[in-house]
Amino acid sequence: MIGMTLKVEMFDGATHEALVTYGVASRWEDQHPNTSIAKFLDDMKYKQLAWLAWDAVRSSGVVVEVFSKWLDKVGDITFIPKAEGWLERPPI
Repeated sequence: MIGMTLKVEMFDGATHEALVTYGVASRWEDQHPNTSIAKFLDDMKYKQLAWLAWDAVRSSGVVVEVFSKWLDKVGDITFIPKAEGWLERPPI
């Protein structure tokens, strides 16, 4: 999960790419205490994915509305996987 980016496309045409950080993942776990990350990835629910995207976008510095209002404006959410061959640390 960490190292993934979410691409969020809004109905108004705005597009945001936001990294799923440890902070974002930890807050997601706090909001969904009965769902493990493995279960989430196997049986993804729209609201859980949307909450993850909302918090990732918010954490990237974008000012967002409260979740319920923001959710009505989302057109699509896409996972962008970690680049193949990417090292855990940037090249020197």
